[in-house]
Amino acid sequence: MAEKGQTSGSDIGKDQVAGVYAKALLGAAERSGNTQEVLAEFDSLLDDVLERFPGWEATLGSGRLSADEKGEMLDKVLGGRASESLLTFLKVVGNHGRLDCLRQIRREARKYYNALRNRVEVSVATAQPLTDELRGRIYDTLRASLGRDVELDATVDEALIGGMIVRVGDTVYDSSLRNRLNQMRSQAVGRVGQEIRERAERFAGT
Repeated sequence: MAEKGQTSGSDIGKDQVAGVYAKALLGAAERSGNTQEVLAEFDSLLDDVLERFPGWEATLGSGRLSADEKGEMLDKVLGGRASESLLTFLKVVGNHGRLDCLRQIRREARKYYNALRNRVEVSVATAQPLTDELRGRIYDTLRASLGRDVELDATVDEALIGGMIVRVGDTVYDSSLRNRLNQMRSQAVGRVGQEIRERAERFAGT
């Protein structure tokens, strides 16, 4: 079992596989000129369908059904609802037994798409949901600061109390109230420790 903060071998394997399929998906979508539509459909499949029916997601990712059976299931559930491009792609992934990597494929596809469009992914965590006005202001500020278009992913973390945490790639800007309180607590502990050491030194000197 991987330690917290580490990536297990199985996760690394999935990420590598996902990268291959993500490039294939984007390549086909770019040639068809419907990349945004396909990615939006992929998002809807994961967020609106698989989130609501986790049992179906588990079945697609398991080895209990053959590739043909999974293809028939995809046709039954998504036929007439999903585009032919996405449905064909899902069947190809299923034929190779990798429908367990759909979330990783979505993540890698977004990453490659942003790179193609010279966009940067930014995640913002706040204690309360962002209003449309505040989201727009944050977007405009980040776009001006980074000099690139921004894909903004906003999440809610009530433990932050206030303020926000902004993550741009591997760089994190933490202006949350929780972080400021932790800093104040650390500074207070440091001052107490320094005072104890100074008193101990004076006592020893006497």
